[in-house]
Amino acid sequence: MPSEPTASAASSAAFDILCEPSELSTRNTDDVAKRQDGLIDWIKGMLMHSFVLGNQTESYVTTMKYIETLIKEHRIKGNSSRLKTLVPTVDMFHTELHLVEAFNMYNAKYSVTSRKHVPPTFHEIRHILNLSQLLAINVHLKMVSFDGDQTLYSDGGNFEEKSGLSYQIIELIRAGINVVVITAANYEHNGSMYELRLQGLLRRFAKARLSPAEIARFHVMGGECHYLLRAQLTPGDTIAHLIAVAHEVWQSGEGGKNCPMSWPISARESFLDVAEASFRASQSELKIRARILRKKTSVGMIPGGEAMVKVFPGGHGKDKIKSEILDEVALRAIEDIAKIKSDLIFPYCVFNGGRDCWVDVGTKGVAAKCLQSYFHVTPGECIHIGDQFLAIGNDISTRAVCATVWIETPKETYKILDHVLRFSLGKDKMERAAAAAAADDLDRVTQPANGGVPSLSLDVPEVPAVRPKVMNVYTGEMMSAPATPK
Repeated sequence: MPSEPTASAASSAAFDILCEPSELSTRNTDDVAKRQDGLIDWIKGMLMHSFVLGNQTESYVTTMKYIETLIKEHRIKGNSSRLKTLVPTVDMFHTELHLVEAFNMYNAKYSVTSRKHVPPTFHEIRHILNLSQLLAINVHLKMVSFDGDQTLYSDGGNFEEKSGLSYQIIELIRAGINVVVITAANYEHNGSMYELRLQGLLRRFAKARLSPAEIARFHVMGGECHYLLRAQLTPGDTIAHLIAVAHEVWQSGEGGKNCPMSWPISARESFLDVAEASFRASQSELKIRARILRKKTSVGMIPGGEAMVKVFPGGHGKDKIKSEILDEVALRAIEDIAKIKSDLIFPYCVFNGGRDCWVDVGTKGVAAKCLQSYFHVTPGECIHIGDQFLAIGNDISTRAVCATVWIETPKETYKILDHVLRFSLGKDKMERAAAAAAADDLDRVTQPANGGVPSLSLDVPEVPAVRPKVMNVYTGEMMSAPATPK
């Protein structure tokens, strides 16, 4: 790895944060009480003083220095710190945060202190915190984990082969960093199903000619924290495949004491019974045309399709369940589970997934902790990048066990990885390399052997096109793709 860049070198480097309001995920808005972050809200209030008292850069920097000091104290004193008193919901910090340097970089780009009418916003503070975390972890990075939906690809979508993220991930792997996708998607150890979601990236691994050892640094953790799979490329294959890693392998040793393998099946089943009953009660009372799924480690509510119209003729949710309804279902489930919480021996998460709602045994925090033991890395050497850091999100649990970066869209993830490559690996931006590789992949039209233009004989009846099969991302079921409108 390169030597640690100086603060001045990092500050003078080209800097950008992408945040297009039209693309922000509706599941991460901050307009109601349950969608707030205590630390960001507190910092926002602190910076308001600087805005009101003349909007001077010195005032902002002084405030950021003060917050840096409080964070250093909190890392030592924990729950007895001044910061914990001021922000009761604040979690652990696994590194220092370079808030002054991050603010100066952000201000130099976006002229925050030159504004007269708009003070620093929630999302701007989120960006500054992200940047300060990346500056702090710097060359010590050894593991990067990602959420899937809305982080690496669109919600319910797949990883596109020509996504610029693929080249950035390849650079991380080549540098010796372990890369993991930690997802709520739960197909157990069925690698082919995860491969469908990630096929674009897995094809890129083959095209990039990564060595077997390099490809083996990429993992997928499914079902929050239950099923680990590792990438493997067989000579001659055009796509890497995901193979199961036995529970005993990654949950063994000192780090395996609180891993999923130690949780009794009977306790898991009793918990899921309560979650399912809560979902069904909400479905009935709120007239939701939903389908309720019960898996080995989770219960989910998804749009029910035409089959549920007759069940709830005056209801809603056949094709899309409203965000407000998903929030209501999740919050009701949290209330119902709280009644048995004292009897639980494992952590869990309840979250609004944007298009669905889930209760899962285990959390991504458990996954990150177990993987740190498996890869022999410390919390301060890991970053988890995700979009669900709100009260009813499933990335928030990672804050307790590793450094985190809060993004809103895959485009923001791309910008974040540009900073990771520069601060942690000393590499320049990857846009040109990505563009060149994408150009090489342009589809070529096969010309007729005689060099002419193919024609369609009107005497031959047109053969109906066979619709390709696609996978239902919730269930793993294969079905015909929707007909393409003419």
